[in-house]
Amino acid sequence: MAGAHKSTIVTLALAVGAGLTILGVSGQLGEAWGWGLFLVAVLLLSAGAGAGGVLLFSKRLDTESLTAVTAWLLVLGGLFYAWGICGLGGFYIFETLEGQMETRWIVFGPAILAAIVVLDVGLYRIIVERNLPTYRRFGRFITRQDADPAAMRRTLVDEVVLHKSLFSVSGFRWFKHTLIFWGFGLLFASECLAVLFRDILPAFGRGDLWMADHPLRLAFDFAFDAFGMMSLTGCVLALVWRVMVNGTEQQKFTDTPTALFLFFVLFSGFLVEGLRIAASAPDPNLAISFAGYGLAMMMGGEDTALSGFYDPLWYTHVIGSCLFIAYVPVKRLVHSCATPMGRLMHSQKGLLEAKRKGVLAGLSGGWTTTPE
Repeated sequence: MAGAHKSTIVTLALAVGAGLTILGVSGQLGEAWGWGLFLVAVLLLSAGAGAGGVLLFSKRLDTESLTAVTAWLLVLGGLFYAWGICGLGGFYIFETLEGQMETRWIVFGPAILAAIVVLDVGLYRIIVERNLPTYRRFGRFITRQDADPAAMRRTLVDEVVLHKSLFSVSGFRWFKHTLIFWGFGLLFASECLAVLFRDILPAFGRGDLWMADHPLRLAFDFAFDAFGMMSLTGCVLALVWRVMVNGTEQQKFTDTPTALFLFFVLFSGFLVEGLRIAASAPDPNLAISFAGYGLAMMMGGEDTALSGFYDPLWYTHVIGSCLFIAYVPVKRLVHSCATPMGRLMHSQKGLLEAKRKGVLAGLSGGWTTTPE
């Protein structure tokens, strides 16, 4: 019965997604519908994350009810997220067929969609799917009564936020890792927030806040350059450290391909920004994008001979960015997601002890149920 119920939900979800796409392609569904579904998804996923946080980092409220609420909120959030993609995808296909979409956005749409799908599927397989067999085998020994929320909270701050263990090993490694981790993370968060003001609010008919001289736009321009430079500096330090430890035992802790890949994506972005600024009319507000502005001055301003490279470089940067997003779950960069979870679990001595006892009981024939 449970399998049939799950199959019905999946079929219904796919049918709704297909319907939204068809309505979008036919011009019956506006852009606001897609973004509205995304906003609902964000609210549901945020609420699910909040409920999950209460479940993991405290012993408040009933465990069974809280677990069910968390699961349902996350599942519903995931459904609305997928439906939002379907709605927007259909609308943008309609815009393209009507000749109202620029070529660059026709390229960008499928590229970023494919990258997000690869990222989502990859992270699910690595973080969830790989750990399901272990959870199914030992999940009955993991109880909230054995949990230590205080230790979980300390670990969250010390290891996930501050990376204290890495700092105790090497201050240099900690510094370059922190620049990359927080620079890229804050850059990504800024872009997500920018979508609200740049795309979502105008879709609902709100005033355009993304004008070149608007204080909000200027604040985002500065944030993009500041966080981008943080991560770019971390990449440079990572490459320098790779040379320093070449041939030593510490070489195994390097990830040169990822550092080079991220450096390329970030630097190409600054070059695109520099060319855009160089081609713009003189405006003191442009200096807020300090990295791009500096490159524009080096290029020679409006008459730069590199102006013809803007479009090819834009495509190179955008496709490279999408490939990097898809690259995250493929190589070692995924440890930035998986390692914090491992740290949090290892802080739970009571749960680990319960698991150990469960293993010993199984080895001695003491299973009360047959493990999967």
